[in-house]
Amino acid sequence: MLSLLSPLLAWGMLLGAIPIIIHLLNRRRFRRVEWAPMRYLKLTIQRNRRRIQIEQLLLLLLRIALLVLLFFCLARPVLNPTGLERWLGTGGRSSQIVLVDDSLSMGYSSGGPSAFRRAQETAGALLASVRLQDRCTLVTTSAPRTPVLNEVEGTRRDDLSAAVSSLALSATHASWPSVLEEVDAVLRASTYQARQLTIITDLRRAGWKSGVSAICRRWDEQGVRVRIVDVGDDEIANIAIQELVPLDRTILAGAESRWEAVIRNDSGRVLNGAKAVLRVDDKPTELALPEIAPRQVARVPLSVQFPGAGPHDLSLQLSEDPLPGDNERWAAVPVKDSLLIRLVDGEPSSEPFGSEVDYLAAPLSVGIGAAEAWRVEVVQENDFLSSRLELPDVLVLANVSAPTTEQAERLGQLVRDGMGLMVFTGAKLDSGSYNDLLYRAPQRVLPCRFRSVLDETFHGLIVEPVRPSPLEKLLELKPTALERVPVRQIMTVDEPEEGGQARVLARWNDPNRSPAVLERSLGEGRVLLWTTTADRSGNDWPVEPSFVLAVREAVRGSARPTRFANTVTAGEPLKRTVYSSQQVSNARLTAPGSGEPQSLSAVPLDDKTSDRGPAVEIKIRDTRRAGLYRLSWDEGVLGTQQDSYAANPDARESALERLAASEIRTMLQPLSVEIAVAKGDGNDLFSATGREIWPELAGILLVLLLVESVFAMWVGRSR
Repeated sequence: MLSLLSPLLAWGMLLGAIPIIIHLLNRRRFRRVEWAPMRYLKLTIQRNRRRIQIEQLLLLLLRIALLVLLFFCLARPVLNPTGLERWLGTGGRSSQIVLVDDSLSMGYSSGGPSAFRRAQETAGALLASVRLQDRCTLVTTSAPRTPVLNEVEGTRRDDLSAAVSSLALSATHASWPSVLEEVDAVLRASTYQARQLTIITDLRRAGWKSGVSAICRRWDEQGVRVRIVDVGDDEIANIAIQELVPLDRTILAGAESRWEAVIRNDSGRVLNGAKAVLRVDDKPTELALPEIAPRQVARVPLSVQFPGAGPHDLSLQLSEDPLPGDNERWAAVPVKDSLLIRLVDGEPSSEPFGSEVDYLAAPLSVGIGAAEAWRVEVVQENDFLSSRLELPDVLVLANVSAPTTEQAERLGQLVRDGMGLMVFTGAKLDSGSYNDLLYRAPQRVLPCRFRSVLDETFHGLIVEPVRPSPLEKLLELKPTALERVPVRQIMTVDEPEEGGQARVLARWNDPNRSPAVLERSLGEGRVLLWTTTADRSGNDWPVEPSFVLAVREAVRGSARPTRFANTVTAGEPLKRTVYSSQQVSNARLTAPGSGEPQSLSAVPLDDKTSDRGPAVEIKIRDTRRAGLYRLSWDEGVLGTQQDSYAANPDARESALERLAASEIRTMLQPLSVEIAVAKGDGNDLFSATGREIWPELAGILLVLLLVESVFAMWVGRSR
């Protein structure tokens, strides 16, 4: 196929008639006069007439070709073009499926209209040009199984135009292998056998990966015609918040909680002097951002205090840039009123600091900050998991002889559900029972196997440089603060398996560098094993300031985590399970950017119940828009209840590297895919793509010009 990028210049090829006109005019310029000697000349000319006529005709054709080729070259011909004029094809009835990429990256704009706006213009132009006998389907990547329009006749122009205008940009990620699989179901349900799929996208590399070859082979066999319209910008100048995450496992009311924002600068300039707005329950605070070099990531620490227990929301917003969709992130935070730490005393005493847990209770009960929201209770080892007791956030076993089989099973389940467990060794601890009940399968709670008690005097503790770690704050201390710790007795243990879920956080400064503190992650919980006593019977660390810091940070790092189940990535469904003896009704949802709440259904769950009553489930299915979702429902005499949810932009959409047309063609083989580029300048939405051949034509033109000059001299020679 051939097309012209400058078709108006092609009219210049008509100038090729000039040599013919000149030739005809020259023939009429002279009047024939008979002359006697001409008789002899005619005899000579007749012998060469045929050869001269051929030479003149060749010269005439050569000069015509020069003019025609010149203007054909100026018209910029292109091989294998694509364009709107041949996009919808010809022939019988067909099903036209238009797939619009409404993922977050489509909001990128380099000064003009965004890629999504160009996609709307393109989709509108395509659907306005369909033949009246065709059926049209409009689909988006955020909901490919739910078409915006399905098999609408081409005669309904107003409906097609209104559907395109109603499209809205989402904050979801376009994973093309799964999107195309979903679109395949739409194609199979099409009315006509002739099916044409038009994909309008910005061709960002992040969504395209292996996994589309099978469906491409299937479409090739079925004769599905696939085309791609590229509406993206080649420029990349984006600044994005990639993450907004808590550093503390538990968020407590009235206590400072540590957060971290991960900000990436993908622009070509240094981000200097930029501001951000931190909001806690819609109360803004302006923050100054650090300097971020081009193509670099900065981790910005944040300190947040929530005023009370219950649901709260947190957000961080950057200033506007070419892609505004990834400039803000949210978190729906369920804040607890306090943290319960249960100390199980394996060797109680009435003497001051004679009990096994006295040196633990002191640093956890007195202090500022988070300690004000910590509740410490001391129990004996005979019934520390009684059902009458509240479930603790951190359970500390200090020189406890051995748990029972039932207690070991209960401990394993509680840790998997999120409870933190700390174990301090001592003279009463039965290492064999611990190995049998808490190390070996099926529990595997402990990070390693106990060996034996070692009575040996040495000094010093060495903190391993691993991060993140509950003890990483100790790395900020001077080495002398830990080197002077006198140790008299430790429990030797096996080294944890390399690459497993257990690791060593600190080691003793003995000849064997024995493990001092070990950690194991189990389900949602963490287990910390201290291979020494919590009192001064085995060491003098409890009287050192570094012990206070170590214990407090260990509690912070192992406590039952705050669950962020109400914070999801845009596109993921949300649900709220309400356990109540009251009737749950009138569920309402206020979505981001929507002032009017929408009604939701509350579905009873017959297979779930609790001591609060039967379960009712409320589902939030559409979270394609980023922001805060407010859910409320009526619960009988208890009145109206509320909860907050947050949907964040998909961080993968902030990667704006583009795919070349050749790469996408290779990826979609064996399909023969045509690619067009949407300009978005009025009605002329498409620029032809393909290979321009004017450089080759220019070379031919120069050769013909040289041939014409030489041939003209040869024809005009004296004969």
